[in-house]
Formats: sequence, C-alpha cells, structure tokens
Amino acid sequence: MIAPDEISRQAVALAAPAQFKTSLTGAIDGRYNIQMDLERDGTKIKGTYFYKKTGAMSIAAKYISLSGTIDSDGNVDMTESAFEPQGGKEIKTGSFKGKLGAVVIGGRQSLRFVGNWTRSKDNRSMAFSLQEVKFDVGEDLRIVTRKSEDKNRSQKFELEMELPKLEGNDPERTDKFNKTIDRLVSKEISEFKAFAVDNAKVIAKEEPSRGDMPGSSMEIGHSITASDRDFVSLLFTYYSYTGGAHPNTFTKSLNYDLRQNDPVSLGSLFAPNSNYLKLISDYCLAELKKLGIGDEEWIERGAGPKTENYKSWNIAPEGLMITFDAYQVASYRGPQEVIVPYSILKPVIKPGGILSRFVK
Repeated sequence: MIAPDEISRQAVALAAPAQFKTSLTGAIDGRYNIQMDLERDGTKIKGTYFYKKTGAMSIAAKYISLSGTIDSDGNVDMTESAFEPQGGKEIKTGSFKGKLGAVVIGGRQSLRFVGNWTRSKDNRSMAFSLQEVKFDVGEDLRIVTRKSEDKNRSQKFELEMELPKLEGNDPERTDKFNKTIDRLVSKEISEFKAFAVDNAKVIAKEEPSRGDMPGSSMEIGHSITASDRDFVSLLFTYYSYTGGAHPNTFTKSLNYDLRQNDPVSLGSLFAPNSNYLKLISDYCLAELKKLGIGDEEWIERGAGPKTENYKSWNIAPEGLMITFDAYQVASYRGPQEVIVPYSILKPVIKPGGILSRFVK
C-alpha cells in the first residue's frame, strides 16, 4: 500500500472517477483506525465503514452505513447511521465532510479522502485521512473482480457473483488460483440451482397462483482482508433466498500462499504440536461471552477448540479474524466476528511463516 508520507511528497492530484467501488483505510483523529468501503455513481456516494480493532463484535453492529453526495470537485457530504437495537431502527450517528480525489504516484492512481468527521450526539468534530487500499501481489500480477450473473426465468432463479480473479503474466499461478476459486464456490452454486429448479416445479404444480412471485436468488461476494506478495486472504459471503421466512447467509474463507501457489491451512500457520487451536478458542470464548449474546453452552459448543468451529478464518492486519456464522454461537443474533490479536498468538506462530511478519 502507498505510504501516506509518499503521497504528500509526490502526489499529483486528479478528480476521482465518476464511478468506482473501492476500500479506503486510515484514521479519525489519528487514533481511531477505520476501513471505509465506498461506491460512487455520479453524484451519489454510499457505503459502510468499521473500526479496526481486536476482540469480538456482532457483524450487524460492526458496519456503520454511509450515504450522501459528491460533486464534480470531489466535495463529499455523507451521513452515517447505525442500527439501534432498542428502537429497532437506524439512527443518525455522525457525518463525514471532506474532499475525495485521486493521486498519481509513478503512474499508479490511488484515491484519497480527507476532511472532518462530526459526531451527532455532541457535534464534536475530528479530522480524518483515508487512502485507497492497494494490494501489491507481485510484479505483473493483480487481483481484479469478475462479475457474472445467471438468470433463468422458467426455472425462477437468479445468481449474481463478484469473485476475485488473479491476472498477469504467470499462467501457471493465475490458472491454478482462479480454478481454486471456482472449486470453492461450485458446490454451493450447484446445490442452489438444484433446489431452485425443484422448488419451481413444486410451486408450479401445487401453488400455481404463486407463479408471478419472486423465485430463488443467490448473491456471492468477497472481500480481501489482507494481502502482499506472499499471500492473499479472502472472505466469501453467500446470501440466498429460497422462499423461506428469512434469507440465509454464511461465509467461507480462502487463504492462499502466492509463493507456493496453494491454499493455506490454519494449522500450517503455527509451530508443529503447538496448542494453537486451544489458544484461539480460549480467546474467542472469553470475548464472545462479553457480548452477552445468550446461552454460554451454545457459545462453548460453537467456539470450542474443534477444527470444524474454525473453518472461516482470515488474516487481517490487526489479528487472526474468525467469523462465526449465524446460529453457530447464538440464536437470533446473526453472525459474530472475533479478531484474535497477534500478541496472543505470538508464542505459537511458526517462525518464518506467513504470520511472522505481524509480530516482533
């Protein structure tokens, strides 16, 4: 990622693109580290942001919504809102006002967003500075997003996907990486289509009056939690609706060693015969119980030191990120997330391994 001091010394300012979807990272008041995911379409700009910290958090409470406007000069005015559990609705919690533009360093363009954040409850303002997240995965290599959709009106299903794709001048690496992605999502796609087709047949036969109602749908998205020339860590989010009372969401992760050109297992990050899983589990259990999300036996069952409880894990700058899908550690509380700080894991991290760069 481009260093802030390098931007200030060498940047050539340009207008931001009229359309973009990207992530920026930085801090409010130089102390509160955040990541902001923004999407612009002309004069409209929206997205979410979250505070980058360790510990446990409900996914529903993690992301703060953003919505506002941006003019041709890059002046941004966005309102933030967060869900209020007591009132059951979103309330305004603050605003971001500032300048968003592009800077070019050595022929490489990056977005920059600076200005002031104001808290609604007391009108306190603090400066913020954010820059676009740019992952360097190697010379002549880049990760892009490939969008695709599959809509079948007769079988009443819609499938939309935004998946990562590795491009560049190394066919052996790019082909294997991209085939790994395809294999990762293929099982869920096949199962979804099979269910959707069968469901459409049942509706047509038993409930013909529902013929004009929406059919089944699935959306697959992804985010990069961390990456460099050695590895990339990806979190995939699946959202599906198949006619039930509630949609279904779940996650899968892929952590990929770009040097070895192979997926990385959780155990390979740690020293042989270490108690890494118990260490991770103990931290997660303690942090999840602090949230007060319900039955402690449920938490212990879903976050105990078993491999199947820790299938959805990612590398993040702040620590090892564990995602617990809905109903894994609590009922009717949605998915939960725990960031295990690397300081906790330091005694068991494999020397010279992928995580060793995060500890001193």
